[in-house]
Amino acid sequence: MEQVEDKLIVAKIMDKVKICKSRNKIVHTEFLTPYQREIIQKELNKNKIKNYLFFGGYEEAEGKILVLYPEKFEMDIVNKNLENIIKVIKIKIPKEVEGKYNHRDYLGTVMKAGLNRNRIGDIVVEKDGACIFVLEENAEYILKSLKEFTRFAKAKIEIINFKEVEIKEQEFEMIKITVVSMRIDAIISSLLKVSRNKAEELIKQEKIFVNTKVEKKISKEINEKDILAIRGYGKAIIEEIIGNNKSEKLIIRIKKYK
Repeated sequence: MEQVEDKLIVAKIMDKVKICKSRNKIVHTEFLTPYQREIIQKELNKNKIKNYLFFGGYEEAEGKILVLYPEKFEMDIVNKNLENIIKVIKIKIPKEVEGKYNHRDYLGTVMKAGLNRNRIGDIVVEKDGACIFVLEENAEYILKSLKEFTRFAKAKIEIINFKEVEIKEQEFEMIKITVVSMRIDAIISSLLKVSRNKAEELIKQEKIFVNTKVEKKISKEINEKDILAIRGYGKAIIEEIIGNNKSEKLIIRIKKYK
């Protein structure tokens, strides 16, 4: 199934390459996951295509679009066009609710607008609100939808240029978890403090990424330094397997991003 999906992704990208060349215009995709970008990059390299870039509004963005441009275009023209492709929905919440909303709260509310997840890029959360990177073509619709939700009735919501967003270094905390094995379902269960059944459900829903690749195997063994991204929950890195406790369970140190 994964190979079929990979082939579909590649086919869509090659269609866009043809459009870019035949119409002599800049074209772009929706937001792509790191795994999707990895597949696409290999195909573009294979076909010796160099006039492209991945962009998500800022350099460290997890969600990025692919932008293809004609060979004759100068980079300053391409960069200028990026401002017309990606916009940011800036939400500033009232002081009485500062610090009460997390990434999941903002994403959940935006998703209620009825858009697919790939129409939305990164969500940068701060104490007094959030900046949501979106495709320009959806910006006005998302803005209008957010203003209709009770949660943001008193918030100031506006569309801004991605260059206006100040990206701060992502905060993290070091935590320790204990697991019976290094299986991904055991680690997800302990990390999120949910049942093994819930962890399995998240895996089956393709919400778990290991080193940028979606992981569908419940029995997948996780190693030190592996990066886990859990859609809707955040990202964590397996820093170190410390050893065993008295119950012979493994003790793992994890770098969990806030």
